[in-house]
Amino acid sequence: MSGAPLHEIRSSRFLPFAIERVVNAITSRGPGYEPTPIGAAFDTQTVSGYYIDFRSKTVSKIAADTERILPVALMQLALGWWERSVAGEPGGLDEFLKVCGSIESRALRVGEELRWPAHVSVPKYGLKPPWCSALTQGQAASVFARAHLATGEERYAELAHRAVSPLLRDCSSDLVSQTAFGPILEEAPGAPASHILNGWISGLWGLWDVHLGLGGKRAAEAFQAGVECLRVHLDAYDTGWWSRYSLYPHALEDLAKPIYHRYHVDQLDVLHRLTGCDDLKEVAVRWAGYDRSPMRELAIAQKAAFAVAETGRRRRWEARFEAQRSG
Repeated sequence: MSGAPLHEIRSSRFLPFAIERVVNAITSRGPGYEPTPIGAAFDTQTVSGYYIDFRSKTVSKIAADTERILPVALMQLALGWWERSVAGEPGGLDEFLKVCGSIESRALRVGEELRWPAHVSVPKYGLKPPWCSALTQGQAASVFARAHLATGEERYAELAHRAVSPLLRDCSSDLVSQTAFGPILEEAPGAPASHILNGWISGLWGLWDVHLGLGGKRAAEAFQAGVECLRVHLDAYDTGWWSRYSLYPHALEDLAKPIYHRYHVDQLDVLHRLTGCDDLKEVAVRWAGYDRSPMRELAIAQKAAFAVAETGRRRRWEARFEAQRSG
């Protein structure tokens, strides 16, 4: 039988899908990149609607498998159903509480803490499974604070406190990097630290919800310290024409994809409304101004170059990781 070897045929068949996946990631298309605007029903005085509208997550292709999706996707699915409930949709609250049950069942109890470890590797930040995330912890706390609000059940308040507990450390840990200016909440813990901006802010929102909705004094103090630290560090995320996704020391800058750049703008807008810090609004307005031609196209081109460079690095990292596991 003539023709290319089987592995080459398989590779050639896979190539279009691999290219499509990279293109979708760069341009933020497909499952996982659903639109997430600022929440229409959040309140600065009470725990009400969530700060970001995750309703699109409830109709995503990955929403049906609550046993297999990543923990952070599960939290956002719950918050999406909460938003539908707040909007008055029949059955929205039932679906929200159903997902709350899935979140609780998947929690790992570590002393007084609840954690939701991710069992995937993330070569981009050198993460080996299992690892936990301040983003996941903060959104879990936000979910359970709202479940307590809706039902009055104290166990949900306890779950929220236990979810946010790892973010209250006074010393550096996997989820908190203590700096000279205060604590940074880590979405992707590792060494060197990544300091992912959107995960940091979402973690802060979890602290805010436990403070505002449940009277958590330590959460209030951690939130205030985290905001002050963020205000000091924001310049590091500003290239002068686009925002950085993280501060991880990659060979090429870790710029935000356009969808995350807009997410940064929305997050800073929300954080300004919660805190009244005008400098946060000023940064949000400036970054919103970056989102136009030719800066947007330049950011996409840079992300394409980053993806090419990262593919080679990822393969080398995965090869070392597999060798360590098998050896």
